Amino acid sequence: MLNPIYPKFEKVNIGVTEDNHPLLTFSFTLAPDTIYLQGHFPGAPILPGVTQLDWAIQLAADHWGTDRSVQTVEVLKFNDMILPEALITLTLQLKRENCVVFRYSGRDASFSSGRLIYSDGKTV
Repeated sequence: MLNPIYPKFEKVNIGVTEDNHPLLTFSFTLAPDTIYLQGHFPGAPILPGVTQLDWAIQLAADHWGTDRSVQTVEVLKFNDMILPEALITLTLQLKRENCVVFRYSGRDASFSSGRLIYSDGKTV
């Protein structure tokens, strides 16, 4: 398995939600030279949805020890394109033993979101 190439995070926060679920937030600016923008699409680059999913899965695994593969992705929504130079916040929330919720957002936009469901009933 190849190691993912993450953006340079400007800020990482580790905390809990009001209902005591573990929470991670990563803030970054999507650099125009990000490898995942190459060829997607020439002349009009956007961050691929598969990259957004992979970063969420891999960062959850890095920080919480979740599996690096999921059984299914539920309520997956791509609401807006993530363009070079976009200011992004990725939020990960461990909702229950087998579920991580992710959301990519910006100042005035919700870019994408979904639920990662793990097969064995346990993420950690």
